[in-house]
Amino acid sequence: MPSLMWSGFPPPQAILRNKKFKKVVLEPPEYKPGAWRGAGKVLIDLENREFWLTTRPRKARPVRGYAVEIYRSKNGEDFYLETSITREELISETGVKIASIEGQQLLRDPLTGKYYLYLSVDVDEPPIPGWDTLLLAAEDPKGPWKSLGFVLRREESYEVLEARDSVIDIIDGLYFAVYKANDGSRVNMALAVSRDGINWRKLGVLGLDGKSQPHYFFLSGKIFAGALGLIFIGFETLYVTRGGGYTDTFVAYLLDHRRVDLETLFKGKWVPESSYERRDYPVHGYCDIVYDPFKERFLIYIEAVDPSSDLGLDYEMDRLILYESCID
Repeated sequence: MPSLMWSGFPPPQAILRNKKFKKVVLEPPEYKPGAWRGAGKVLIDLENREFWLTTRPRKARPVRGYAVEIYRSKNGEDFYLETSITREELISETGVKIASIEGQQLLRDPLTGKYYLYLSVDVDEPPIPGWDTLLLAAEDPKGPWKSLGFVLRREESYEVLEARDSVIDIIDGLYFAVYKANDGSRVNMALAVSRDGINWRKLGVLGLDGKSQPHYFFLSGKIFAGALGLIFIGFETLYVTRGGGYTDTFVAYLLDHRRVDLETLFKGKWVPESSYERRDYPVHGYCDIVYDPFKERFLIYIEAVDPSSDLGLDYEMDRLILYESCID
């Protein structure tokens, strides 16, 4: 990454300042309230100079998140569908009653070379229905995909209803997962680590500048390696209405896994530059950020709330849109 004017990781302030709207990547599956695309991750294949994108298509209830889609691109901008996994196929593969699919993470395991796909799934089974994280594995992103079982389950008191929507990245060979934990009264971000991406050790709910997180606090983005340590960059969601979380706040935190704490580096207002975003709350929580080494730029993929729609799970319509940020 270029670093002519600053030391260490490129400043998140400059990433935000230099952002420019690029294009719509994916349209919603239909132009109706409750229809979305997003909640995925982009993986760069350096050897083949390709970009792989996952996404969750959704329709209004009772359909909800009904599939996982995997796309390929040569430039990080124009994506073409390679394969999809339906909710019914996941149910058949796992034997678990899955009501909906949400956040996803696509990675490549450094030891086996296999592709790992982490899926947030709404498990509609006793004793308490709720969200867990399922892991699929494949030799190729196009599949076939096989289940390795649930890797983040609702086992602790702080995650009675949700252990999902993870930001998972591999730093120095160690897997880090910052994930949504819901105890029934609070939604906060927790931290887990793994040496193989399969067996995880939960470290607990993260502190925020040495204190507790707000009552509702959701992060989505990417974990980078910086000169000061691990750096989370993405969006912070604090506002919830009619079941949906929305934001206009771009953030960066130092992620201290030993102290299980987030230290604020930067917060800035995301000002929409496209006609595809609401002016007040442009982002429905989910985003991914990757560094494109082929063009020396950051690519920021966000699940944008269409300005013609209202806020709320079955009221809004979401697209996946792309910004780029070039750092001198």
